[in-house]
Amino acid sequence: MTAPCTFDATGLVAAGIGDAGASEADLDALAAAAAAAVDTTAARRAAGDIGFLDLPDDRATARACLDYARALPPEVDTMVVLGIGGSSLGPRALYSALARPLDPLRPRAPGLPRRLLFPDNVDPATMAALLEVCHPERTVWNVVTKSGGTAETAAQLLVVDEWLTRHLGAERARRLIVATTDPHKGALRKTAEARGWQTFAVPPSVGGRFSVLTPVGLLPAAVAGLDVSGLLDGARAMRDRAFGPGAVTEAARDVRRNPALALAALLHWHHAVKGRPIVVMMSYVDALYDTADWFRQLWAESLGKEKATDGRVVETGPTPVAARGATDQHSQLQLYAEGPRDKVVVFLGARERGVEVTIPAGALASSQPDYAYLAGRGMGELLDAELRGTMASLLGRRRAVGHLELGRVDAEGVGALLMLLELATAYAGPLYGVDPYDQPGVEEAKRLTFAALGRDGYADLARAPVRDPRYVL
Repeated sequence: MTAPCTFDATGLVAAGIGDAGASEADLDALAAAAAAAVDTTAARRAAGDIGFLDLPDDRATARACLDYARALPPEVDTMVVLGIGGSSLGPRALYSALARPLDPLRPRAPGLPRRLLFPDNVDPATMAALLEVCHPERTVWNVVTKSGGTAETAAQLLVVDEWLTRHLGAERARRLIVATTDPHKGALRKTAEARGWQTFAVPPSVGGRFSVLTPVGLLPAAVAGLDVSGLLDGARAMRDRAFGPGAVTEAARDVRRNPALALAALLHWHHAVKGRPIVVMMSYVDALYDTADWFRQLWAESLGKEKATDGRVVETGPTPVAARGATDQHSQLQLYAEGPRDKVVVFLGARERGVEVTIPAGALASSQPDYAYLAGRGMGELLDAELRGTMASLLGRRRAVGHLELGRVDAEGVGALLMLLELATAYAGPLYGVDPYDQPGVEEAKRLTFAALGRDGYADLARAPVRDPRYVL
């Protein structure tokens, strides 16, 4: 049986790109540190520090999400996810990958599936437009913030709560807000309990960027009618393969047999040894582009750190970039092919697309020789040829290339891919010598935002960005 998700590392090693890639001796030298990274992850799991590896086994939470979706009034046709960062990127990646293309634009019938909307940011023009297009009686608002105090999400909630109450009254508004947050603490938890909103819990041991398989991702997925069980099945299969069902397996500690470990170790090697800190994830499936966007946060926020776990100042971290094939062949490929050799391009594709559109062999194609070669071909066939051609071009130039491929873009494949990328990030942390689960730089920016807005307790932090009038042109 073909694996739902595979990683081809040929273009990252000497077998594919000669001395621009890792040799067999390099892989041997990587083995001990790679195995230690797996053991470090296992130790932190055993200590209860990290919980994302246990999420595929939590079927009770999945059932609760599905029960909520089924119990929604049939006239509710839209869920708006109020969240930012991992609270929005994860569920949006699932929706883009597994719902029908252009689903928000399709006419709705009563009941499942509902459309999802992700305002994400706090741009007032977007928020005002959202309130214009959402019918107050047909929209449920899912407020997602683990800490409960995220400024952007709190602002969205305050606006929506007042808008709903004005249109429907407090009691009816109460039924159309659901909160996904910490199980015990935080401003949102207190507010939800005081208001009587239904709530879902994010486990304390699961950080926001690793939370896609908690209710952060599963609740919107259930409301959109996606295959929640298949998603968890795929994630569990990859977890068991790339870590272990319980204790770590020997195969999981082997950089040549574990796809997540190979991805982490080789991306780190290309950064540390070859000076390639930029990781471009280029999706040749439109449905997976938002997965590449989700990966940007996962990789950047987990690995970009000023200090190592031993306290040394290291200022390290790779820079992830999301790209779309074939679109960015006409935008970025020139740079990737002939620019600085500071990038690894990881292609994202699928063996089966599920849908094909045949290019007609009609009068137009036959009358124009420059179009004739396309006649009778499929558009998916064309996109796959673009992927193969781009990979071949970069490999021929000895550029570093990896290839993540799903068997098909279904729940099992997407679940496996997400778990592979989460595990690769977890393993990369020890290789870089940093904690992949904290984000002190983000927290500082949050505190300075609070100070700029005059929040109590933060006044002593207030400072404006440096601005020299000599350079304001």
